[in-house]
This record gives sequence, structure tokens and C-alpha cells, in this order.
Amino acid sequence: MRDPIVYNRQTTADEFLLEMLNLGKPIECSLVGAFDEEGRGSRRDIPLPLHRDGDYSTAIAEEHSIDYVGLYCIRDGGDVYTTILHGEDKYQILLGQGQSIIFDNNECLHGREGQVGDRVLLRVWVEKQ
Repeated sequence: MRDPIVYNRQTTADEFLLEMLNLGKPIECSLVGAFDEEGRGSRRDIPLPLHRDGDYSTAIAEEHSIDYVGLYCIRDGGDVYTTILHGEDKYQILLGQGQSIIFDNNECLHGREGQVGDRVLLRVWVEKQ
């Protein structure tokens, strides 16, 4: 992956997953939505401060390097923005259904602003080979 951030305006889940597999070894695949009232922030309808994946998932981060994060929007909903910070460049992306973003977890911070609502993302963590 040359660019630290790759944003696809429209893709399929198959294309997204194949692109992620080309980056290395998948170490976790999960659904991210407003599923819980308490617990991990990614599964709640709350804003998330800028962070790197693995900062709060210590068991996986201790065993693997989370080098790339991919997010694919299965269902959009709410006015929730994915914020990516790369150096001094800040991007705010409103992912719609069928859109994806892939970023280098070592070079970028990311967060979430707004209400998740009904949005559901497929999140894939990849370790470089």
C-alpha cells in the first residue's frame, strides 16, 4: 500500500476483502455498529477520540501488529464521520453503503464523530507479511 489512506467511493464487499487480503495476513474481522450500551467504544453510539486500533484491544495488539485497518460500509445511517489524521492532514469521511476506506494504522490516527444510528461496518485488521 503506497498511500497511507485509500478511499473507494464505491466497491463490493468481495473487492474490499480481496484488497485487504493482498495487504497481508488478516488477524481480525468484525462488525462495528451501535450494538452495546456499555463496553468497547467501537460497538456503542458514541464519538471516538483519535486513536490507533490496538490501543484498547491489548490481547490482539500484544500478539500481532495491526498494520492496516479496513472499513467497509454494509449499511449507512446517521451522520457519523470517520476522521483520519495523517501528519497534519485531517480527513472527514462520511461512508455510504458500499464504500470503503483502508488506512495504515501505524501512520494514521482515526476516530469517529457523530451518531452511529443504524450504520454497520465490516472492519478488518491486517498484519504485514
